[in-house]
Amino acid sequence: MKDDVIDGQILKFCDDFSNRVFCTVCPKKCGTYRTMESRNAAKHLKQDIHIRNFKLARLSHPPGMKQRLGGIRTNISTSAPTGDPDPPISPIDCNDFGMDLDAPDTPINGQSPAVSNTVPDEADSEYPLLNLWDDIKGSRTLQFDGPSPDLFAELQSSLNSGNIPFTTPLIPTNQERELADDSASDFGIEIPDDPFQVPSVPSLQIVQRIPSRRKHHVKHFITSLLFSSPRLPFSEAQKKAVLNWVKELGARDLPTLGAIKKLHTGLEDLVGDPTEKVTSQSGNVFYINSVAKAIAKDYANPLTRLAMQDYPEDSGKGMSQVFNGKKMLLDMPSPPAVRVHGAVYFTDELLQDCTGGYFIPQRFFLGAADTSMDDTETCEHSDKVLYALGRVVERTDAGFIISEDQEIIPTSMFIRSFADIAANYGELDCGLTVKYGSLSPNPLRERSKGRMVYTVPLIIFMDDVSGNISKQWNKHHAIYMSNANLPREMLEKEFLVRFVASSPHAPLMELMRAMKESICAAAKSGVVAWDCKDNEEVMLIPYGLFLAGDNPMQAEECSHAGLNCNYFCRTCDVGGTKEYKESAAGYESIFVAIYGPQRTPLKRPDDNLRPPSTSNSILHALVELGKRLRKRTAGSQALSETVIEATFQKEFEDLLKGRELDDAINPLFGMDNIHMDTPTEILHTILLGVVKYFWGQTAFLLEKAKLLHVFQDRLESIDKDGLNSPCLNADYICRYKGGLIGKHFKSLAQVMPIITHDLIPPTVLNAWTVIGELVVLIWHTRIVDTEVYLANLSRKIEDFLNITSQRAPSILISKPKFHFLVHLPAFIRRFGPAIVFYTERYESFNHVFRLSCIYSNRQALSRDTCKTFARQDIMKHITTGGYWYDPTVRKWVRGGEMILGYFDEHPEQARLLGIPNSGCSVPISGSGKIETTLTAAGKTARKDAVPWKTTRCARILRTDRPDVIHHPGKSVVTRQGEHAHLDSRVIFRHPADGKVFTFADTLHPSLHLPCLTLADNEVVSAGIDLICIVNLQHNCVDSRCTDFDQKPIRQERTETSQTKALIQHKPTPKFFLNVYSIHNYEHILLVIPDTLRETPLWVVNVAEVRAVALRQLRDKRAAKKAGGDVSKPAGEDEGEGGDTRILSAPAPPAFDRVPTKTRKPASKAKTKANGPSTRGRKKPEVPNAIAGPSAQTASTQQDSRTFSDLASVQQHQAHFVPPAQHLYAPPPQSFPSLQPVPPLRPLHSPPLHLPSPYSHFPSQSYTRPTHQDMYMAAMHPLPAAQAYMSLPRPPYHQQSQHAQDFNPPSQYPLPQFGMTHPRGS
Repeated sequence: MKDDVIDGQILKFCDDFSNRVFCTVCPKKCGTYRTMESRNAAKHLKQDIHIRNFKLARLSHPPGMKQRLGGIRTNISTSAPTGDPDPPISPIDCNDFGMDLDAPDTPINGQSPAVSNTVPDEADSEYPLLNLWDDIKGSRTLQFDGPSPDLFAELQSSLNSGNIPFTTPLIPTNQERELADDSASDFGIEIPDDPFQVPSVPSLQIVQRIPSRRKHHVKHFITSLLFSSPRLPFSEAQKKAVLNWVKELGARDLPTLGAIKKLHTGLEDLVGDPTEKVTSQSGNVFYINSVAKAIAKDYANPLTRLAMQDYPEDSGKGMSQVFNGKKMLLDMPSPPAVRVHGAVYFTDELLQDCTGGYFIPQRFFLGAADTSMDDTETCEHSDKVLYALGRVVERTDAGFIISEDQEIIPTSMFIRSFADIAANYGELDCGLTVKYGSLSPNPLRERSKGRMVYTVPLIIFMDDVSGNISKQWNKHHAIYMSNANLPREMLEKEFLVRFVASSPHAPLMELMRAMKESICAAAKSGVVAWDCKDNEEVMLIPYGLFLAGDNPMQAEECSHAGLNCNYFCRTCDVGGTKEYKESAAGYESIFVAIYGPQRTPLKRPDDNLRPPSTSNSILHALVELGKRLRKRTAGSQALSETVIEATFQKEFEDLLKGRELDDAINPLFGMDNIHMDTPTEILHTILLGVVKYFWGQTAFLLEKAKLLHVFQDRLESIDKDGLNSPCLNADYICRYKGGLIGKHFKSLAQVMPIITHDLIPPTVLNAWTVIGELVVLIWHTRIVDTEVYLANLSRKIEDFLNITSQRAPSILISKPKFHFLVHLPAFIRRFGPAIVFYTERYESFNHVFRLSCIYSNRQALSRDTCKTFARQDIMKHITTGGYWYDPTVRKWVRGGEMILGYFDEHPEQARLLGIPNSGCSVPISGSGKIETTLTAAGKTARKDAVPWKTTRCARILRTDRPDVIHHPGKSVVTRQGEHAHLDSRVIFRHPADGKVFTFADTLHPSLHLPCLTLADNEVVSAGIDLICIVNLQHNCVDSRCTDFDQKPIRQERTETSQTKALIQHKPTPKFFLNVYSIHNYEHILLVIPDTLRETPLWVVNVAEVRAVALRQLRDKRAAKKAGGDVSKPAGEDEGEGGDTRILSAPAPPAFDRVPTKTRKPASKAKTKANGPSTRGRKKPEVPNAIAGPSAQTASTQQDSRTFSDLASVQQHQAHFVPPAQHLYAPPPQSFPSLQPVPPLRPLHSPPLHLPSPYSHFPSQSYTRPTHQDMYMAAMHPLPAAQAYMSLPRPPYHQQSQHAQDFNPPSQYPLPQFGMTHPRGS
């Protein structure tokens, strides 16, 4: 059979040793015959495409073809289908003819010349299509005798008679034949045996199919998406392996690795390659991705542009975003333009408003709508109004008079721009009567050429990252940035973090100089981008908002010597020598912020200035020049000092190259105030700072007292429902207590007071309670009242520092992070909530950067990482619907429908690129999940329905529902989108008067937590009334839960014989409301009664506590010099007056851990060891050692120090009895908790040299809202926090946030705590 088919004429073997054959009848593709396996030869002869090509070859009659076709005609005719001699063939796209787009077979050995030597040349000849057309055209020519016929009338009569005038019907789509080969050269036209015979079958048949070019591009697109994942990178070898694997599975027309690289290069040329080469002053070479092109993509992408806010916002009393902060609102230049009724208005330009007066705007900002306006419908649909702060201008005969007072008016009052005024001849001829001000246009008006102009604030982050997968440190400096016009919720997305630059060679400040130059170049020229929101071209002006990073990196950016210098604060002037810091004035300065004039390198102390990395090359050149000038040789005369100084000056000017001195030292000194633009970072200062210090010392105390296992059992027994803290693995935390990271400390801070209430000294417990309150305050995402919040935060910070000084006086001097807390309120006022400058999103992005370094050839790391992130950004931009400018068509274009809709059908690809998946359905409030069970077949099925009368809800409600089907439920969705399971504690709305939990009248005396009592009654609530889950903990303190149960440990999803101890709670109805929980803190605060919201201060006699701390520092220093016993400070029996239980007998600080025994004299010490073993040898003691929770904890546990055993701990606890309740009351002159908050400087106060325009504001005395008002405010829309009046020349009118009390309707009573029972509903 094989020899009959492969005769050597039509089908031939490729070579003598191959099992593949090729067909000489079917046309070539790209100059090469298509090949097939020999076993498929018979099938190929029966295919329609081969029969058609055979017929076409007969028509051409080339020389020698008859001889080659003579013996095969019978086989072809007998192998063809009998029912249809000419079956319909699927045509190919005419645009794909002759292109290597959709090849079904593979050329011989991948090379075309392999067959050309074995096939005669005449086989390549084909019958010219033009000749065939001439032959057919001659038989179809129509000649008309006489006048021309009416073709329309003939067509109409033919249709009326029922005849079909045309023989080109469309084949039904369900009869589409197999696409055997789309490389035919006849465009799918069926050629009859006799071209001069009228065909009896349709001559043209069309089917709908995807063009080959489109399929070709789809495969390239999908493959490029797979290889562009930030968190799933592929090396070159892995890419080749994947492509070979898919090819072996039978996939056709796969793109090669070279084709993918060419595609990426083509996309870079099309969208724009942002990577630029930089050579620093010192000669280092690195690469940077252009800032201008990055922000242009943000405005041209609907995913980011539609979420932006272009103007800073005055949110009234509260704040929640970075554009609510003081810097964007007042300190930085305003967005320069606003569009009103189609006209563009710029700042510092004269305009005319609807009242007929003139106005010069100086600042644009958003504010709340005025609820006092009569047009209530407009206010309902627009809660933010754009306002302008500026000066009123009066036109007189003497000229324009500019008012000295500033006013605020809505921009909707603008009617005539400066261009309209200047076009009116003579209107500006009178000039100005004052020297300040101008009647000239804003320079941006000419530069923008009629475009809208926006400012783009940037959050810049720099860090040092290891580029290795191993533990070997391979330091890279990397810079990322984010667009601060986006809301905080969007800034947290990894998709919106932009990579800028990195280098393993260049110093940090050289990268920052390149970053600054990129921003300045973009701001100077302006970035022209496409605004997909308004469908127009706009001009963008970027600027740096603040620099985020850890404390050493921020110190480098400020040219500060770091945390170990005498003046350890980069923000204020606190610090000095060790003697000064241990003095009364120096120790007091640690508790406050000492702001002086703006710092420059020339104004800083010498021991506080870090040698700048950017000027190292200048310093080195000057030092070498000085050596040469002062070097004397034999027979030469020494140069005079005048000549040397002149030479130095000239060389120094040449090295500066026209730059300012400050810019040469630090490129960031040209910013507004770099020392105020490096905010206190809460991850490294709070979690990895003070919380880490207290955890290390607490773990030391627990281990010395042999109580660490008790702590572990309690931590394992904690109720985690409502905490949203998955990092409370008790075994891991206790085993690796010295290697915890930020997420562990964040979880521990929320439960430590409840677990350690009787395991540690009371003062350490007090510190943990304040830490819990601080963490909740600092992690606020929305601040309702800024002034009240900052006053409360400052109060807690001062109380925490006082407790720390009471327990460990020296740690405030040795650990600067305690002092950094003092600056946190100022940074929150300047930049918004502290969560805004939280760097966890950038620390997480370090993993993506590390992967880009690992999956590279490491020959040009800076270039490779920039190229990698540039290609990823391009893929993200195209696939999410971003626009780019196409110079060939001179238009802004975007991807096609197939690309834009690809992620809707393939959400897993979107997750690989880190794109927020909009296709995920949001859980519906009130919905739930039904309990399931496993069937005999191992499948999951719903549990059977239960009668209503058998449910607990029926017994509680005492109602009958015979016609309703009920299934047992296991969870229900709350209004916050959480799944509340059975036995979860929730905050809910209930129409009945009965309460599930009742609050005690006072807080718990030792934990400062609200105490709850579970009532006997039960209530039923609808799922839609559940608000959120809340964390409750059993009150084991008062219930005295001391018994433990043993629970099997699960490993590998299987219960083992090992057990762990869990607390067996006594059946008492006493619970704690965990106010230290960060999750749902807003609703927790609103449900607490007003009398329980204010927690008292732990230290009320501040002066006495600090005096005792200073005395302890002096006694320790004196004892250290004398080498004596410092375990009992001198003067401890001397009373200071005040709270004698706290201060009359101060114990050794818990964190200082002073040795309990004096050192032996040096003469009695051993001078020679008997052997290499050190067992039993006592290590030297450090009196003022501060142990942290790092790996050093294990070694410090062997030291002989205070609290070395349980007896000493118990003795220490006996000295520290919790003070009486009356001592918690703070002095009214310090923290008036029940008095109105004193008015501070308004958020919109103008510069100090200008008179305040807000003198006509009504008084804003603060009135604490009631429990009902605050909770109902969280559930229902609040009245506007701030109102504006749009009357003629309206003032900037503000109202109190609670000026209009909101009375809830009777059907919504106060919320209560309760447990849902969805089993019967």
